[in-house]
Amino acid sequence: MDLSAVALALGMVSTAPARAIEELTFRLPVVDLSLSARVSELQSAQALWDGDSDLAQLNRAFRGRFSAQFEELLQTPLPLQQDADNPMTRQAVLLLRSLVDVDAAEPALLAADPVQIALGRVQSAGKPLTLLNLLQALPGKHVTIRLDRALPYLRRLQRQEAEADALITGRPPLPPAPTTQLTPGPLPLVIEERQLPDPAAQEPLEVTVVRPDGAARLPTVVISHGLWDAPESFLGWARHLASHGATVLLPRHRGSDLSQQAEMLAGDAPPPPPDEFLRRPREVSLVLDGLAAGQLGLPAATPTRDVVFMGHSWGGTMALQLAGARSVATPLWQACARTDAPQRNISWVLQCSFLPAAIPDSFADPRIARVVAVSPPQGLVFAGGLDQLKVPVLLVSGTRDLVVPPQPEALKPFPGYGGQGHRLVLVEGGTHFNLPAAADTPGGPLRALLLRWLQGQPIEPGVPLGDPAGLPLHVVPVTGNGSKSS
Repeated sequence: MDLSAVALALGMVSTAPARAIEELTFRLPVVDLSLSARVSELQSAQALWDGDSDLAQLNRAFRGRFSAQFEELLQTPLPLQQDADNPMTRQAVLLLRSLVDVDAAEPALLAADPVQIALGRVQSAGKPLTLLNLLQALPGKHVTIRLDRALPYLRRLQRQEAEADALITGRPPLPPAPTTQLTPGPLPLVIEERQLPDPAAQEPLEVTVVRPDGAARLPTVVISHGLWDAPESFLGWARHLASHGATVLLPRHRGSDLSQQAEMLAGDAPPPPPDEFLRRPREVSLVLDGLAAGQLGLPAATPTRDVVFMGHSWGGTMALQLAGARSVATPLWQACARTDAPQRNISWVLQCSFLPAAIPDSFADPRIARVVAVSPPQGLVFAGGLDQLKVPVLLVSGTRDLVVPPQPEALKPFPGYGGQGHRLVLVEGGTHFNLPAAADTPGGPLRALLLRWLQGQPIEPGVPLGDPAGLPLHVVPVTGNGSKSS
């Protein structure tokens, strides 16, 4: 759903003002008490606390004790990032449902479509995506905000962001990369679609091939997309690497790609089952088998071993699986049932769904020599098995990733990586959605970093890998796993 189309559609309907939430009830933590306030009173802090609502009266009775907390709750940006129709936003909708209760008369108020339309209204008005602005755009009458859940969550999110910021404060970013690494390479490209027979599925596995027109000069690359995404989102990476001499293979994981999401939202398919966590690595092995067997129509000299695997989001989780990370049962898994777990974040929606299928077996593939994991959910599902990594991992995380926050999903797990040669790069201002690169981009802010990792060259502080027009990159010196970057 395109947000500009949503805004246009909203403008074409009746000129009468859209119905919106008129009253909010706040469920207080600890005590079994609910207080109400009119939305009109929430337009400004002064209007709220000078009003005659239950909330204003209680605040006056306790000499302003509650005002700061409520203002923080209503005005803190929600983890619904700027690309609000991105598929991963659906997980943020689940978070919203956990913070807000709807009336029995409007059970579908927080369904995906009404929330998506409300997001479009907020963005078209140029407003920040706060809880107050979003609720004002929903076409209902009344909702209850669960302060017992919302305030702890927002504070946890702010704390996680602050820890990532502290690591890069005062540290210079990587210098700009040479022009030769930022611009496309000299090789013309061939882009093809291939089909691999898949004995375990009803249809073949679709693979997009992006390769140089001629002999490959670099190792072969496999790039896997995340949940409800597609290979097209990574053609910018693929084109950049291929123009410098790599053959790049991008499988489409149909069990959890963009088309699967469309079928699910139409009621024609269920959500991806837990078994998808095991099926995806098998599909990558199928791609590597097809590469070795010559089933992809590639030049005979195309490298079939020492493959470099790259993945984003769930694809990054797969990168860790294929590097040897194991899903070893730990007491932390029990926290899936707790809303107050200190490390809890939106990616746990996905990670907790993996656990029914998780097995302790290693999926390490000897044909893979190194991996790149960009924004991978990992802190829960691999909590007990990251010491089993067999190949070097380049872990990349954005400091403003609200879906897979860097503190619990990168900074905390990384010191436990086993093996040698791992690197952690924080992207200053990076979100969950601005690190991949589609075909209409020059390759995104990571293009020189990915090329250098593919070439097997060291990544250290001070190495020129940044994009002068992009987001600053920081190599983080994390100790504890033999992969110090000092």
